[in-house]
Amino acid sequence: MTYPDKAPASVQGWFAAEKSADPAAGMRAVLAPDVVFDFGGRRTQGVDNVVMIVGLMMPAGWLGEVAWRVLPVTTDGKVTVRGVGPGGAPLPSPGGPMGAIDFTFTLDADGLISEIAPQPHHPEPEDLIQPLRPGDTAPDFVLPDVDGAEVSLRPDESRATVVVFTCNHCPFSLGWHDRVQQAARDYAARGVRFLHINPNDPAVNPKDGVEHSRKRVTEGEFAGPYLVDEGQAVARRWGARHTPEVFVLDGHGTVAYHGAPDADVADDSLNAGWLRAALEHVLAGTALDPADTEPVGCSIKWNR
Repeated sequence: MTYPDKAPASVQGWFAAEKSADPAAGMRAVLAPDVVFDFGGRRTQGVDNVVMIVGLMMPAGWLGEVAWRVLPVTTDGKVTVRGVGPGGAPLPSPGGPMGAIDFTFTLDADGLISEIAPQPHHPEPEDLIQPLRPGDTAPDFVLPDVDGAEVSLRPDESRATVVVFTCNHCPFSLGWHDRVQQAARDYAARGVRFLHINPNDPAVNPKDGVEHSRKRVTEGEFAGPYLVDEGQAVARRWGARHTPEVFVLDGHGTVAYHGAPDADVADDSLNAGWLRAALEHVLAGTALDPADTEPVGCSIKWNR
């Protein structure tokens, strides 16, 4: 790893911690007590919480031989560091390569890190649209499940339909998985249908292959069909970018909610609250606020 030697000492210490014998202790030494980790609009505060979420997102050692450089400073008190692979090669990540990753650090008066905001740069296909928003009509689809049987969207046959783009390896998909499945079981008797779609290219991560998906279904992990978007056409037409990413449709196929299952993957007590609230409003025929939240998770692994 090439360290950002022109960065402030606390920023250098944060990167050095990743290669140390005790990464958590190294990070704690350079973080302010009220530090905030801001990723995809989700803000985690406090040293212990930040160390936990960083460990979840970025396991020790995954960065490998990254070359870091400090970008020109445009805002007082902020330092942005960009990492790229050797010779411009794609960066490794816990589930697939990405073009680059930026970390913007805000420092307090003592030089400690008071905020960290990572921004990964995953290449996206040119025909990827903006995500469907509340009020949009969802495009229909027919996809095979893990056994090859064709499954279609058919929103008019249910009181509500939940489409979840997910996968087999992303820690956010796995972290929210049980909450989403329990919601599927709880709402099945009320006429709600859940469809799970794996859009990831298994050439990027073999865990997203059909065999692994079939094993999870066989073991009873899914309360609804698990579909394979092999050509990624559905993800592109829906504008999905993350795993997980949730879309709730009413009986006319209109998007009523888009975003994350709830506010915090690390808090099981939230119980997919945003998803459940969306379903309650669709079933009651009332408007939802908020109807659009920021999905938080791994980026979809595109086959380009």
